[in-house]
Amino acid sequence: MKKSYLWTALKSRLHLVNNQGGSACHWVFLPGGPGLGSESLSKLTELLQLPGSLWHLDLPGDGSNITTNNAEHFSHWSEALVEAVQTFDKVILVAHSTGGMYALATPALEKLLTGLVLMDSAPDASWQPIFMEYVKQHPLAEVEKWQQIYSASPNNELLKKLTLASAPYLFTKAGLKNGIAMLKTLPVNYETCEWSAQYFDGTYKAKWIPKNIPTLILGGDEDHITPLRLFTQSKDFQRNNILIREIKNAGHYPWIDNPDDIHLVFKEYCQKL
Repeated sequence: MKKSYLWTALKSRLHLVNNQGGSACHWVFLPGGPGLGSESLSKLTELLQLPGSLWHLDLPGDGSNITTNNAEHFSHWSEALVEAVQTFDKVILVAHSTGGMYALATPALEKLLTGLVLMDSAPDASWQPIFMEYVKQHPLAEVEKWQQIYSASPNNELLKKLTLASAPYLFTKAGLKNGIAMLKTLPVNYETCEWSAQYFDGTYKAKWIPKNIPTLILGGDEDHITPLRLFTQSKDFQRNNILIREIKNAGHYPWIDNPDDIHLVFKEYCQKL
């Protein structure tokens, strides 16, 4: 398929990766990280058979969508996300990890979306101490080494080494080889990562709960970064319009660890739509 791109006024980049027809819906895939490009979702969008058009979204300054001032452009991520969603009618936003947090921190999306999918994300910043405790109990020498070096002088090369060293935290043992292969292909952007760590991650709390739009919340049962229980234990997210599904034998990127169950869960969600 010939590559097709759209850029918004605020410099978000939309990449059409598939158009399977059968619907006027636009599925917009927003990566996590931040700093990891939408290429992190490529194995997912290759896997899924969804009616309509599938787009990868890179916010300004994120991943390979570099700008003249990445941190400054990315600081307008909320307006950029809303603008990108407004590019189309009938948008289903599929957001992973921190991308899902950005979605839930943007209440303007509620009136713009036809559907919402949150993958291995969280309703607030409580995921951070949970993950830090897990790291404390399961230390990795390579991660500690690269974290110290990166903290002293952050740059893209060191962020990539740190990300690769952290792979055992992201995938199951069975999916680790494929996970590392995927991580090696990703562009990284340390400026975006640093901006979010300083201004968003530690104070994040969802500003809206989907009340009407069909919503799917999924997470791997071995995700130690953003465990699904953060949603299942929240009364706010127990609603008839919200499906919450656990993916067995899967970590923070469940489509790498268990693609079959991911396919089934999205099929169930399409029926709800």
